[in-house]
This record gives sequence, C-alpha cells and structure tokens, in this order.
Amino acid sequence: MTNSNAWLQFVSPKLAANSFVPLAPEIYQPQNFKYAVRRSRFELSKFGMAETFFVFAEIPGLTPSVIQQFSMAAFEFANRNKTVSLPNGFFVALFCYAVAITENLQPETLGFIKDTAPIKHWSAFEMPVAMDLANGNLAYFEKTPVWGAAYYAGFRREIERSLQ
Repeated sequence: MTNSNAWLQFVSPKLAANSFVPLAPEIYQPQNFKYAVRRSRFELSKFGMAETFFVFAEIPGLTPSVIQQFSMAAFEFANRNKTVSLPNGFFVALFCYAVAITENLQPETLGFIKDTAPIKHWSAFEMPVAMDLANGNLAYFEKTPVWGAAYYAGFRREIERSLQ
C-alpha cells in the first residue's frame, strides 16, 4: 500500500497542528503499527489530563473481527504509553483512535465500523477508524450512544479535523 505513505504525509501536519506529537518508531513499530501520535494536555471538560492517541496500521483485507482486534491492541498500546502514570479515572482520561489504512473496504466491514458502538472503558475511549485508500473514504462510528453522548460530537470533530 504505497498510497498509505502519501496519506500519512498528508495527515501528519494536520495532527501536528492539533498538538499531536509523533512517538518514536522504536515504540510503535514492534507492535506492527505504521505510525502513532499522542497529545497530552489538561482539559477541564475531561476533569483532568486527557491523553489522546491516533495509532495507524496498514491492514489489507480488513474485516470486522480484524478491526476489533486492532482497536483493542491500539488501545492497550495507548494505555501503556501515556505520559501520566495514574490509572484512568484518577484525573486522567484516555482516548484512542485506531486507524486502519486499507483498500477496497467491504460493505460488511464499512457497516460494522459505522454502526457498532465503541467498547466502553472506565474513563477511557477507543474508536476504530478505517481509511479506504481506493476511494479516499474515512469510516468511523457516526451515531451517538446514550453513554458519553456529550463527547461524541467532539470525537467525530477530532477525527475529521485530523484525518480529512
């Protein structure tokens, strides 16, 4: 997927403009991730420090189970690489966007990504995202669940501002 490098070169300055800092490749490459960035800052609306990650991986032939596994792995990676060592919920919130870079996203997988609510965590959040390089479409959860409803518009804005 040679286009993935071009797309990452396109989104990297957007992420930097949104205060995201790249992690060292030796941290994320052993996990088979292509790129990872983190933003750590105090956010009053999150009641303390907010640690936000975008974790990218090239995944050809993306399926619902594979995106779930990738999202969980990206979330665990983010949790291990926070700048604040306190557990989530103790004035620390963790947000992780697991971005699968793929081509020719199948309708079943697209529907799964758009319609399946992200997994709940204590004072933490993970959202799988897929970038289909074949058509330039970005897929992510577009609904607003009851839990965390106050935050979902912001989550979607973060994705759009950083990845489109």
